[in-house]
Amino acid sequence: MSTDDEIEKLLREIGSQDSQKATPSPKSASKTPAKSGETSSGGRIPFATAGAAVMGAGGAVSGLILPGISMLSTGIGAAAGAFLIALIAGPPRWFSR
Repeated sequence: MSTDDEIEKLLREIGSQDSQKATPSPKSASKTPAKSGETSSGGRIPFATAGAAVMGAGGAVSGLILPGISMLSTGIGAAAGAFLIALIAGPPRWFSR
């Protein structure tokens, strides 16, 4: 069983670790901020193409399952619509990281 001295020692260690995390680390002045227009990967065209592929596949599957509509026309329509909407809207921030 732990003694009161051990508990106090553990509480002091936890307190010292918390106080170290709370202090902000000094920022380096040598780093230049990245320009907002520059992205490492991604963009409107790749995002629109990926969205068209996903929605085209979903449209084709729904055209396969649902009676009375063709699989090919549903897939092409879904892909074209998703491509245009994604091209106009642009990619979200997580896609460009």
